[in-house]
Amino acid sequence: MTGGAVAEAALGCAWFRVTGFTRMLQGEAYDELVSKGVSVFTGDMNKPYTIKEAMDNIDTVFLTTTYWETMNAETEYQQGFNVVTAAVQCQVKHIIYVGAEYSMVTAAERCKCLEGKAMIENYIVSTGIPYTIVRLGFYFENFLSLFKPHQTSKNDFAIALPMANHGLNCGSIIDFGHCIAKLALRPDTYVFKTLKLATSYLTVTDIAEKLNTYFPDLNFYNPKIPLSAYRKFDFEGATELTTMFAHYRSLHEWDRTTAMELYSYNRTFEQWLKDTDRVLLEIIFENMDNFASDNVFRDANSFREQQEMMKKKLLDTVPLTYFFQSIFSSGSSQKTEKELSLTNQEKSRHAMRCKLFSEAHQKTDNLSCDRSRSKISNQEVKETEI
Repeated sequence: MTGGAVAEAALGCAWFRVTGFTRMLQGEAYDELVSKGVSVFTGDMNKPYTIKEAMDNIDTVFLTTTYWETMNAETEYQQGFNVVTAAVQCQVKHIIYVGAEYSMVTAAERCKCLEGKAMIENYIVSTGIPYTIVRLGFYFENFLSLFKPHQTSKNDFAIALPMANHGLNCGSIIDFGHCIAKLALRPDTYVFKTLKLATSYLTVTDIAEKLNTYFPDLNFYNPKIPLSAYRKFDFEGATELTTMFAHYRSLHEWDRTTAMELYSYNRTFEQWLKDTDRVLLEIIFENMDNFASDNVFRDANSFREQQEMMKKKLLDTVPLTYFFQSIFSSGSSQKTEKELSLTNQEKSRHAMRCKLFSEAHQKTDNLSCDRSRSKISNQEVKETEI
């Protein structure tokens, strides 16, 4: 997911040439990248020789790793170790890694889903390779997948994040993608630094109130789930997510200056809602379909009729607004009116991205992450190799 957002941002800049690294040469997302001129290598992060082949003539490597695929921090670390080692051997000029600071939640419990990333951070620093480590806030897009609003009664939806009244550093993955792509254009400014990127700081109650304002016919609320209760939820990864949210509770509000310097068009949660309202509504109403089919209400057919009427009303009244800046300049931060206006084609592309994102996560609805790898570069005048 993160790799795809960075690739999209980089593809909007004529100074980038993007190379993807993936295990699977198939799927709509792959076809779309190829159609835009992305060179895609197939390989395996567990096999170092395949990684080195993909890094030929690469200036900058953008790396993400995932714990959730194997549920093993050591495996995540080994994959990151292999990529970083290959980058050092290939004399890559800059590596950008999406990391996470390590947090020992209790003396007896490790935050395993963050531990591997912290180990990779330490290894990157120890190699001496020019690096920028970024720690990203909670994605708004998580509300379209694993953390989508959970229906608890007819028109009531819980935002089931066990954050109580603690704030959450957050932002859109698309905006983070632009920030990271911009890092590749300014390596001298951000090299050998660890950056925390977030565009908002919100409590779950704040998020629920903003959803209620935007969708006045529905009721969203913060159930204030205790960590002890969340740990007992019956799904794989509940324990790991509990430790992750315990870590999030310990974080203070991040300075958002760097994120705004990198990409001045970062969106608030309200602006993000305008871009994704229809996708979110479809997910909500799919949830309502399942709720009715479980016979929670005696008259399920009547409920469906009411639901369809509400759905039509909301879809007819919600504003259709897109805000996706796919082109940026490394010079002046001022954008012309022409640059700020989106063409119909760009709107269509953005809508398709939302659709593909929603479909992919509705089919799996698990903790898997996008494994594609994008490499980004820096040269001032001529086309840059990524």
